Amino acid sequence: MSGSEDDDWFNQDEDELVQGLEHKVKQQELKENEEHIEYHAPEVGDYLQQLNLEASATDGGSKVAADRFALTDFTKGLKMSPIDMFLYFFSEDRDLFVNQLAANDSLKRVSLFVEVLKSLCQLELCGFDDVLLSCFARQSVLLEKVKRLLLTLLAKASGGKCDAESEQMLLGNMKWLLLRAHRQGVLGHGGYELVELYKQLAPLSKSEAFGGLEPFDGTQSAKGVKGEIYPTLDQCLGKEVTKENPPVSNNVEEYVRKQRQLLRQDFQAPLLEFVQRLRSGDDIKALECQGLLWPGTTLVLNPEFAESQRHSLVFMKLESPEDNKKILINYIKNIKSGALLCLTTSLDFGDLILVSVGYTDTHRLQKGCLSVEIVRQHNIGKIYDRPLIMFQTPVFFEPYLRVHNYLSTCSTEQFAMRRYIVEGETEIQPPAYIKPGTKLSFNAKPFTLKSLPKDLPFNDRQQTAFTDALQREFCIIQGPPGTGKTHLSVELVNCLIQNAKALGTGPIIVLTYTNDSLDKFLVKISRYTKEVLRFGSQSRDPQIAKFNVRSMVNPELVPPRLKRIWWVVNCEYKDKFQRLQDLYTNFDGSEESYQETLVAQHELQQVAERIETLRTVFQYYLARNKDLLVMTTTCAARLNFLFRLLQAKCVVFEEAAEIQEAHILACLTPHTEHVILVGDHKQLQPFSGSNQVPQVSLFERLIVGGLPFTLLNTQYRMRPCIAELLVPSIYDTLLSSDSVKAYEDVRHMEQNFFFVQHSQPEKQSTDMSFENLYEAEQMAKLAVFLVEKSRYQLSDIVILTPYNAQVECIMKKLPKKYRTSVQVASVDSFQGLEANIVLLSLVRSNSSGQIGFLRQPNRVCVALSRARWGLYIIGNLEMLQQSGQKLWKTIANHLEENAAIGDAFPTASSV
Repeated sequence: MSGSEDDDWFNQDEDELVQGLEHKVKQQELKENEEHIEYHAPEVGDYLQQLNLEASATDGGSKVAADRFALTDFTKGLKMSPIDMFLYFFSEDRDLFVNQLAANDSLKRVSLFVEVLKSLCQLELCGFDDVLLSCFARQSVLLEKVKRLLLTLLAKASGGKCDAESEQMLLGNMKWLLLRAHRQGVLGHGGYELVELYKQLAPLSKSEAFGGLEPFDGTQSAKGVKGEIYPTLDQCLGKEVTKENPPVSNNVEEYVRKQRQLLRQDFQAPLLEFVQRLRSGDDIKALECQGLLWPGTTLVLNPEFAESQRHSLVFMKLESPEDNKKILINYIKNIKSGALLCLTTSLDFGDLILVSVGYTDTHRLQKGCLSVEIVRQHNIGKIYDRPLIMFQTPVFFEPYLRVHNYLSTCSTEQFAMRRYIVEGETEIQPPAYIKPGTKLSFNAKPFTLKSLPKDLPFNDRQQTAFTDALQREFCIIQGPPGTGKTHLSVELVNCLIQNAKALGTGPIIVLTYTNDSLDKFLVKISRYTKEVLRFGSQSRDPQIAKFNVRSMVNPELVPPRLKRIWWVVNCEYKDKFQRLQDLYTNFDGSEESYQETLVAQHELQQVAERIETLRTVFQYYLARNKDLLVMTTTCAARLNFLFRLLQAKCVVFEEAAEIQEAHILACLTPHTEHVILVGDHKQLQPFSGSNQVPQVSLFERLIVGGLPFTLLNTQYRMRPCIAELLVPSIYDTLLSSDSVKAYEDVRHMEQNFFFVQHSQPEKQSTDMSFENLYEAEQMAKLAVFLVEKSRYQLSDIVILTPYNAQVECIMKKLPKKYRTSVQVASVDSFQGLEANIVLLSLVRSNSSGQIGFLRQPNRVCVALSRARWGLYIIGNLEMLQQSGQKLWKTIANHLEENAAIGDAFPTASSV
């Protein structure tokens, strides 16, 4: 690979990559000054084996001696950063687990070897971690030497006192590795023999090496825990009911277990309800017409290794009548990568296949094909080229999977911010990296926390929040609508960036709940720094698309050792792929063949995990010298490993009150020393797939629990008469700045805010949403009036409604020339945004008094607080007041006091 090919190596498929690397490796072998390093992996194919044979032939001397790392190699590795140590040992032709220890080796060699293993395992390299710990658990020479040491200590009259510091270090590191292997479910008989000896020595010794053995008793294997996120066939049939014990207060392991349980419940409950609906046989045709159920689906093997860059083994093909082809293509296009699809041969659910959706190119999408990976199969062996029924899980799967996987493997001993999150402490410590009296700088002006610059761009309460954010290692800032949360966050992050090198924080990490908010933040912060990486989906804003990690691949930043490991693992994937393909092709229906296939499938998934881990390592070399990393929390849960590699100390959460508690946890690492949560729990709450799971964020829970927080109290958005709708119905107090008091009146309207009362009935749509034709007509007429008569720009106006069906209904009522230019949106999707004039359709109007979303103060708060100049609402206010919600009575009283209720919008009669 040379020239332009070398620049694009990361995007090449396996065949191109292998051919290019074969050529490059052979060239490098000719250079006498180039160290020869190849990864010894007997499973990666003939080419690698040949390279290793050639290396062995040229090395000379004893093979065992050549295979062994010298003490200086271990010492050299331990001086490196953990990730460089990984590259150093894994790109070598010598195997770290073959011939490294002999019965007569010194304690120093054994101790260094164990220290290297611990450092590598502390990286928690997904896909590699199991291999490392499994190989450790099978190191018979190591286990025997440590066993002898423990027996010697037991036999001493002194009662287990270690004679040397090196012995304590060795035994402490061994205990750590034994516990990790136990949690991963790979510890064997020899390892558990050592655990029993540790337990015998524990009461006899004061050494820390023999303490903290409790987790060995009853801790469930991480392998089993990770798999619990997937629904089982028995659950679908109603035969399996999960029983959970109540969590023990202030216990990290129990707390994490409870969070995993809530995640599973939130994801699985809607799915299991949908399965029961399918099993009942009701409305099957209607579900097919709505695109919620797809019979005639088949799974097809990928014999040509097509899409090999994305490692696509299986394609799912959906059939549809010719007249429904467009619906099919649109449906497939809208299935996100990371979604979980369920397939079965019949709606009796005698069997079940679960597949996750991967990347698929446009050409295959047009043919009705999706790239998928088989993740589970129950009670079915032959799954290819046979008719299946397919449906998607009601809740998008990937965020749940990523967070659940993290909570299944995270360290409870080094659980970040446990004193506040788990133990309920309310006295907040300063960040560990900001010492008392530390001199900081902001916009080239030095300051300390006790002596801030005088010309900060804040009001008094914002300045208090700014100071609190720097003084508290766990800081919560609540900002009602329009109070400048984003402005404060941008300036705060700018200050953190300016001091990051001096304080050694690593890149600052900013996380948001939505991509729109992420881009909004990025536009503002990019005024201060260009050293930014944006992870996740491509930005729709061209001025910040340049920050996307996909556009910043730089081969020069990637070490040659990493490129070689990448190539080796890709070769291994291809071998595993071929093995599994052969098993599928020759499947004979026997139990033995079925089990063999499942094992091969699992092995392939493990290698796929290694490839994803290496992709993250590539990103580490791009990210380590950046000022700022920005992404959504869904993306962050996937990249937790990157945060650990970077040892990033400071994480800022925007929209923190909208993020589920478990998702916050998945963004923290043992290196996290400073957490800043910015949001407002009185606006939108976290999304929940099940009404059985409480919609309470960590942000809200801690505020209600008494953790100190800072409240911003001056709003810069709404005309005062609009802001007063929120007080005291939602907020106790909310001041308005002078700037909003100077707004001009809305042109050709007699009032700047108004509520049109009516009693025209709502209508329920097929997708369980609601619409109101009368309100849609009135909203469309008013929008046209404001554009054509009042001469407002289309960008000045937005029409909001709580229901998606009403969004569609209003769009249809607008004149065709405005349907693509007037913004009509749901209230939820407009959170964090604002418009000069808001038209609000509340929709609900019925004889039973059911008001749905309008019962929730959080949604009402968002709906009423988006407008700057004018707010015009239409709804059945009388019914809302009779619903028993005090909120609407308070709002109605304010409207009446301002004579802002009527049966028609107050357009000026002179127009």
